[in-house]
Amino acid sequence: MMSRKKSLARTIGSALCGIAIAAAALVGCGSNDGGTASNNTHNADASQNFPVTVKSGVSGEGESVTLEQEPTRIVSLSPTATEVLYAIGAGERVVAVDKHSTYPAGTPIVEGLSGFKPNLEAVVSHDPDLVVVSREDDTFVAGLNAAKIPVLVLPAAKKIDDAYSQIERLGAATGHIADATLRVSEMQSDIEAAVKTVPESITSARLSYYHEISSKLYAAADSSFIGQVYALFGMKSIASGTKDYPQLTNEAVIDANPDVIFQANQGSEKITPQDLAARPGWNTIKAIKHDAIVQLDQDLAARWGTRLPLLVKQIAEQLVALPQEARAHEPASSTVH
Repeated sequence: MMSRKKSLARTIGSALCGIAIAAAALVGCGSNDGGTASNNTHNADASQNFPVTVKSGVSGEGESVTLEQEPTRIVSLSPTATEVLYAIGAGERVVAVDKHSTYPAGTPIVEGLSGFKPNLEAVVSHDPDLVVVSREDDTFVAGLNAAKIPVLVLPAAKKIDDAYSQIERLGAATGHIADATLRVSEMQSDIEAAVKTVPESITSARLSYYHEISSKLYAAADSSFIGQVYALFGMKSIASGTKDYPQLTNEAVIDANPDVIFQANQGSEKITPQDLAARPGWNTIKAIKHDAIVQLDQDLAARWGTRLPLLVKQIAEQLVALPQEARAHEPASSTVH
């Protein structure tokens, strides 16, 4: 690795200078499906963006990491970060990813690499010059620091703006600043367009929802990342007022009587709408009675990367397809607090 220069490393702010000009000059910037970006979008001379200092953390409040030169051997232990790296054109620099980084197709998945229980020796064996993780593991991070391997910690986003911030920080860390900035702009436009496809009669109805993460009745509250996505459509969680992902009781869900049920667990648990209806007492829930059950792509619902517009579009399409009788809010006997 290049020796550290005496001058202070550039901050993201200084590295972002001239983005507007660079972004305007981009050609073939890749599709807006959150997939891989064309290599044509890479800066002609990415080396001029280094050294660069990037902040870890949900929204950039964490420790700083300085990269002296453009990373060429990236290890990602975060499925969201993996998607972003490919979407901004840095995929060719990724040499190893965890087993859950299945998108896009062809990622270099390595058995034994895990973002939940990171193995320092396994990661170091790939000779990385940048490691990206989503879970804060002090021992693992300390080990990478001791080995002088830059590590960027990007935990789960809490707000949509956090997702944009992390995409831009990954762009800065990899020399793909303009690509990341353009991708964020495309995401914002696509999300706005998707929301506008839903009639005001639905978004103003303040429909209540139950977002099921697992059959143990773990749900998403309004304060969660996915909760803020639903808020784009004027929807309110039956778990309002609790922590981000509370565990509810069977009785609480029945009493809250959600207008819509979103399933984000049919992939891992194979839960069907029929299974929901068969639960004790659930046949009285409005969403069950009016067939207002939406099965979401589990990966899209659990991640916060460049494919976020696809999730928003999926929700929008399902809301538009709701039966007429499901489009008006029905007061519940209680709301979970």
